[in-house]
Amino acid sequence: MSYLATDNLAIAYDNHVVVDGMSLQITEGTITTIIGPNGCGKSTLLRALARILAPKQGTVLLQGQDIHAMSTTAVARNMGLLSQQAESPDRITVSELVARGRYPHQKFLQPLTKKDLDAVDKALDLADMTSLRDAAVDELSGGQRQRAWIAMLLAQETPLMMLDEPTTYLDVAHEIEVMQLVRRLNREEGRTIVMVLHDINQAASVSDRIIAMRDGRIVADGSPDDVVTIEVLSTLYGVHCDVYQHDHHMPRGRFCMPRSNSNCGACLFAPSRPGFAVSELQTGYGKRVISQDLSLTIPGGLVTAIIGPNACGKSTLLKTIGRLQKRAAGQILLDNTEVSKESHRKLARKLAMLGQGALIPDRLTVEDLVTAGRYPRQSVWQRCSLEDERMVEWALEKCRLLELRDIPVESLSGGQRQRAWFAMSIVQDTPTLLLDEPTTFLDISAQIDLLDIVWQLNRDHGKTIVMVLHDLNLAARYADYIIAMKDGRIAAQGLPTEVIVPEVMQAVYGIESSILTDQATGMPLMIPLRGM
Repeated sequence: MSYLATDNLAIAYDNHVVVDGMSLQITEGTITTIIGPNGCGKSTLLRALARILAPKQGTVLLQGQDIHAMSTTAVARNMGLLSQQAESPDRITVSELVARGRYPHQKFLQPLTKKDLDAVDKALDLADMTSLRDAAVDELSGGQRQRAWIAMLLAQETPLMMLDEPTTYLDVAHEIEVMQLVRRLNREEGRTIVMVLHDINQAASVSDRIIAMRDGRIVADGSPDDVVTIEVLSTLYGVHCDVYQHDHHMPRGRFCMPRSNSNCGACLFAPSRPGFAVSELQTGYGKRVISQDLSLTIPGGLVTAIIGPNACGKSTLLKTIGRLQKRAAGQILLDNTEVSKESHRKLARKLAMLGQGALIPDRLTVEDLVTAGRYPRQSVWQRCSLEDERMVEWALEKCRLLELRDIPVESLSGGQRQRAWFAMSIVQDTPTLLLDEPTTFLDISAQIDLLDIVWQLNRDHGKTIVMVLHDLNLAARYADYIIAMKDGRIAAQGLPTEVIVPEVMQAVYGIESSILTDQATGMPLMIPLRGM
């Protein structure tokens, strides 16, 4: 039976058509995943299915009814949506946020009933957030915050769930948990699931059906075995993908890895300059300590990846060495100079940082945002120089943003927006670059493009690159040195071949894994061994 359907659906922003003439049917009780490159219309389609966007033409039918003719309450009791980059009110706790999922089931000004409270408790448990129920959402790590939003959706208790990039910011262990939860909700409770995912391997592992989109249209539609092929993925993303057959990878054995366009995989072993020297560092938020007496060296002139589970202190460490987060104690040297002794402008000429979830002023265009990266190079009243303009053009071209230069950043897809922020960080032209989850929201082709740029900045210009990554296989491919953290401490460090091993994966993430050899680079390729 068709639970959700579209008929000749077209969706546009102003006069720009994003989804064109789409007719599809979502079968009740199935898991359907939509994949495709950034800007192809995946999230736009999902938002239209959820009645967030009105169609330019065509209809969306929920159980045979025009969704725009239904009341808001009726829709909210039948479907729930997890959006990208949702924002929570200041100081709201996790349990208060999750309780908002019960609104469709309450009358006006009605307090939470026992049924509501039980639903909240169940949702917190399913999302592994019970221990953080009283924590402020705005103090959580990116992965914890994502799980809080997932819990709110679970509390809504709808037969249809739509998830837009549900594993964003999650470490590999929590990615597995969320995918297991999706499958359990489908198989045991009969819920219909529609997801947008950039991770092809996650899509292949749990989906009954995969829909591949490009330029607002469906280009492939079928089972994971039909869609996750070298031919389909290479055509869809414009990058060659190796597809591995592995019997232990969840219930299906398809596992893909896109190939790089650079000669990555050949590690450098000798730092070209001191880099970061961190001694007896204490980090945290208020009274909550994240790291205590942390000491480490991050080699200069190399690419270093910091990995580890959510809330282990990766992003906190990166923000602290970049002087965006105050430290409680300790010393941080960058190229033998204490970072706290540098002026803001002088430090901004030494290092640039791409953070998570930055806010964007209204109507700021892509070119305006990228140009802002040149401010540390300018005097107070100086206008953009020819060098500034040259660097902006270079960054826009490198990040495939030339056609988007006059578009407001707020109207971009998640992946396009991430590329714009990355362009702003590299146009700053600093010898050191700090990147916090730079591949977030990017499709597999854009991930490769971005990390190829990172590789070239290091190999051609000798820049020190330090990046937090959750994708362990990309870390193994592009990093010369890997630091694994757990509970605010260093759990392992060394070459990719020394860190991406089953023993470290078990110790750091609590998962069993199989380590293959990446056909393209000869580096480790980690495949979780996960049963469903």
